[in-house]
Amino acid sequence: MNITFTCIKECLCHSTYRSTLTHRHTLTHSLSHTHTQHSCPIIETTVFITFPAKDVASPQMSSHPIIGIVGKSILLPCKLNSSTPIDLQTLILHWISKPNDQVVHAFNKGREDNSHQDVTYRNRTQIFQDQLPSGNFSLLLKDLKVDDDQTAFFLFHRQEYKSGHEIIQDKKLCLTNVKVAKSFQTPVVMINYEDRKAECSSTGGYPEPTLTWTDQNSVLDQDIPQIIRVPESGTFNISSTVNITENQILTCAIFNPTLNETLITTQTTTQNTNPSNNVSGIVIGFAIGALLFVVCIVAYRYIK
Repeated sequence: MNITFTCIKECLCHSTYRSTLTHRHTLTHSLSHTHTQHSCPIIETTVFITFPAKDVASPQMSSHPIIGIVGKSILLPCKLNSSTPIDLQTLILHWISKPNDQVVHAFNKGREDNSHQDVTYRNRTQIFQDQLPSGNFSLLLKDLKVDDDQTAFFLFHRQEYKSGHEIIQDKKLCLTNVKVAKSFQTPVVMINYEDRKAECSSTGGYPEPTLTWTDQNSVLDQDIPQIIRVPESGTFNISSTVNITENQILTCAIFNPTLNETLITTQTTTQNTNPSNNVSGIVIGFAIGALLFVVCIVAYRYIK
């Protein structure tokens, strides 16, 4: 299909796209454009553009968030189908993160160019240059951090044919939402018979979890859980207490919503959880033992 377009090329003064040009197309008439932030030259040209159906790109879109583990790597997939190998000398790629339009990784006409890469992603990204000609623009994001959670990534893609007249450009390809998580430690349950309470605690997980106490499948009323975020790592520690009774089977469950993971620990209380009764039993036992000792001494002397 052949279409005549009028193209306005405007230089973008934002550092994110400093090395690229934006092309806005309209049918049969020119677009007027006013740049409100910087004085940038505008070049207006009319070109004859051909869009062969076989060369139309088919970017992968992420319909569900990709879940990564803190400290591990995650792949942001992006595959464009092309009937012919892509010329790297005419290829421009920018992986961008939302919402602040930070440069994550860049490839500019035959080489990687991360001079404008945001410091957050320094030494944490990788593309596969040997697979670029086939349209594999996927990005490997390494050493995931909790700050990467709930971040959206997309690819800014631009390519010119060697003739300089035909241009393929897509602004937002392969939009991918990332969630980050980390498993909690197995819960630890401590029983305090003196206070008639049990405490459950766990550390080092992300995101914020929920904690539930049960007694043989019935949910127990608990004190408000104490949730603390560790400033250095961004992970969470959680603890909660519950009242206990005699001969009780307690289960503490900690649920991680991102990983859909539940960790449980079960503890059984003794038959008698009243500390005063325990002390009375010890005193009575001691008294009975002392009495038997005295009886034995008296009986021994009587026999002698």
